[in-house]
Amino acid sequence: MNTQTRKQSARAEMVLTCHCAVVSCGQTVRQGETIATATVPDRGDIHAPFAGKIVHVDRYRIRIDREVGEIVSPAILDDLSGSEFRDRLAKMGADLPVVTNTDRLIINAVDAEPTVMSRQCLLIEHDETLKAGIEALTRIYHPKDMNLAIPDGMNHIMDGMETTIISNDYPAGLDPLVVKAVTGEELPDNTIIIGLETVFHVGRIIETRLPVMETMITVKNTGRIVPLGTPVGTIIEQEGDSIQDRDRIVLGGVLRGEAAASPNQGVARDTLAVAIVSNPSPVAVDTACVGCGECVRRCPARLDPAMITSYAEFGQYDQAAAEHVGTCFECGLCGYYCIARRPMLQYIRLAKAELAKTAAQTDEGTQR
Repeated sequence: MNTQTRKQSARAEMVLTCHCAVVSCGQTVRQGETIATATVPDRGDIHAPFAGKIVHVDRYRIRIDREVGEIVSPAILDDLSGSEFRDRLAKMGADLPVVTNTDRLIINAVDAEPTVMSRQCLLIEHDETLKAGIEALTRIYHPKDMNLAIPDGMNHIMDGMETTIISNDYPAGLDPLVVKAVTGEELPDNTIIIGLETVFHVGRIIETRLPVMETMITVKNTGRIVPLGTPVGTIIEQEGDSIQDRDRIVLGGVLRGEAAASPNQGVARDTLAVAIVSNPSPVAVDTACVGCGECVRRCPARLDPAMITSYAEFGQYDQAAAEHVGTCFECGLCGYYCIARRPMLQYIRLAKAELAKTAAQTDEGTQR
């Protein structure tokens, strides 16, 4: 499970999901310079992974060509704590919850899917960086209790943290189920859960005093540290593989992952794995629900995915909200077991995105 590195790509593509570009085409940027700011509170800004020239900007992506250039000055982070420290780390690229005090902080070191092992690699090979990240998080959230959730079969201890063993059965490693396993409650008050990759990002900020410019991904059961924005096609080529007709490049695991828009799409902070699914079959299609009830039976959140996705399919997002789409933790089991091959998880994510957009517009109108 040795972490591997490769020659860096000459181009980076930064995907803008909850961000707004603050650079323009033709602009020269330093390594670590802010190129997009977050538009939602719990996401960090995006920074140039290397010095270069902006060659493309639109609402969905920024492309940078590598050039010889400067790097931003290291930040001064000493003596910061609470919300001020959290906001500074967010501006440097850390995705952190917007609270400053909590009763319990849970660090989730369990990989979300069986084919993903990024968190295991971090836990084994980057202990000092993780310790730096956890120390920084305690300065922000001042938790009374801290728990480290690790998968069954691993033996890892961190000072000041109680270790909780989590089953390897999917989807036990997803955040809501880890919270329940640790606390015994489904929605406990004053509890924060943070993924190990975010702890790693925070730790790298503390060690380097520079913004987040790299992340850990899984490729062929191996952990790799890659610069953010590295095209997924480049990563696959570096592994000696080639992309054939009908192949799909999947970012993440096979149940919760998303197909890359193109081989040029770059990895993001929340990209945990890159893999090729060769000649996928059967492919999800927009067929009607047959009412078998299999998705309801399989749903660990006890929802009705058939109703939620039907509402989302026809743009009835308020009805999807009434069916508690917001409590879905996107395990993907409904789509996996759907005999009609409906894109269940995609419809659920669509409904959540549209509801979030409406909420943001409402908040903006209220502030005016």
